[in-house]
Amino acid sequence: MVRRNNRRLLVATTYATLMVLMAAYILLLPSKALLNAITMGFILAYNGVSRAMFGRLVKQTVLPEIHGGELISLRLAAPGRPRRSEDDLDEREVTVRNAAHFEAYCALALYSIALWVASPFFFSLRPSMGVRGFMLLALPLLVMALTLPQAVVLWTEPDVPEEARV
Repeated sequence: MVRRNNRRLLVATTYATLMVLMAAYILLLPSKALLNAITMGFILAYNGVSRAMFGRLVKQTVLPEIHGGELISLRLAAPGRPRRSEDDLDEREVTVRNAAHFEAYCALALYSIALWVASPFFFSLRPSMGVRGFMLLALPLLVMALTLPQAVVLWTEPDVPEEARV
């Protein structure tokens, strides 16, 4: 995925697939218990697949990682520990990651506000339709929270120069 257009196509296809599948599950399934079970399974499966796809291209930095039994924090040098390992991000990668997190969570904040403003509308619908409509709009929030920073990096990074390709 050295070309930006290919990465953008991957991101767009991944999120479009999410929207179509979520709409199909939420709108077509009649049973609430079955709907909840399949929806939760779908969220877990989708996050696994998107993490596998996005994670091969961009390192996942949303959830904390566990190395050697302890959580990795801000990477501040502790006494007796080496300064950096090969897996640590360099200054440019940290800047790109931080900018991606900022853009992703600004988008999540705007989406959350829009969902909050729209939520009273769902109370005026029949209970089953209101719950399904709210789920249709609320479930992408979880998926976006876990995958959007990686998607922003994939979307915004320029093409890899010829001399850097392996």
